[in-house]
Amino acid sequence: MKVATWQGENRFTIDQAPEPVAGPGQVVVAVHAAGICGTDIHATQGLFPWQPPLVLGHEYAGVVREVGRGVSRTLVGRVVGCEPSYGCGACAECAAGRVSQCPKCVRVGGFAERVALPARAVHALPRGLDPITAAMTEPTACCLAGLEKFPMRRGATVLVIGGGIMGLVTMVLAGRRGARRLILSDPIEERRQMARRLGAKVVVDPTRENLRERVMELTDGRGADVVCEAVGKPQLVADALTMTKPTGVLQLVGVNPKGSTLPLDLWDVHFREIRIASAFGRGTAYRRALALMPKLGLKGLVTAKFPLERIGEAFAHAAAGHGVKTMITPAKE
Repeated sequence: MKVATWQGENRFTIDQAPEPVAGPGQVVVAVHAAGICGTDIHATQGLFPWQPPLVLGHEYAGVVREVGRGVSRTLVGRVVGCEPSYGCGACAECAAGRVSQCPKCVRVGGFAERVALPARAVHALPRGLDPITAAMTEPTACCLAGLEKFPMRRGATVLVIGGGIMGLVTMVLAGRRGARRLILSDPIEERRQMARRLGAKVVVDPTRENLRERVMELTDGRGADVVCEAVGKPQLVADALTMTKPTGVLQLVGVNPKGSTLPLDLWDVHFREIRIASAFGRGTAYRRALALMPKLGLKGLVTAKFPLERIGEAFAHAAAGHGVKTMITPAKE
């Protein structure tokens, strides 16, 4: 079968790999769609601690083609959303559902025609959800896990900085969790338009308008109840802190490069009693996110699709900030 192997920087090769085999308790899934994540882009830019050669891709869905011993054959032919990593099952992190933090975590890259996963890591799609949209369940689960770290005051004002998929999905989920006024900032017009369609009350182009002044004007000088930085840039996190109201929450959605430091006034954080929340990975939220997917209206976020053989072009497209979500479609129908 074919896999796309990241060779460092923005270089990919299309390679032949052995067919995956479903071991005991496992299934083989033909990957229908796999999304390019901002973390994948950061890895190619040297901003995330992954080392090539590596098969990337951790947002995918597909069709079960084979099952191993102990797995019901009724799964064969089922369209499933896939959790792309699994832990040892024995450590404290796994017991707490924090698989991403398991020291023996296994990550199965989805930029491949087929993958083998534990049966517990695949989930039948709810009615009304197509496999391409379902591939966005993993990032949606990460957003949901982050918002579940703190209570959302009903009627809250939520500011999201960054209109990529993580920012847009965080905004949509914040609305479902009780926020009344949703503000989104992004320099790309297409993303601002998408935010309006998904429920943003206010959209801001930070290249043409002072975001902090606008937020303070909208909140009587106090700041937003929750400010979500969904880009992954330390300076934007610092800016976000200044727009968080006293006793508010600063949520880290975007993943900052390893080793980043924050220009932070600790007196200010302490005096204004700001809480900083974050979630690294999906935690236990995948099933809950999958059940929500048909209700979130996210189908339009997929703005480009490329076959596996054009993955280099797809990464260049995504890295340039075109659209929202770029999908790789490996499986041959």
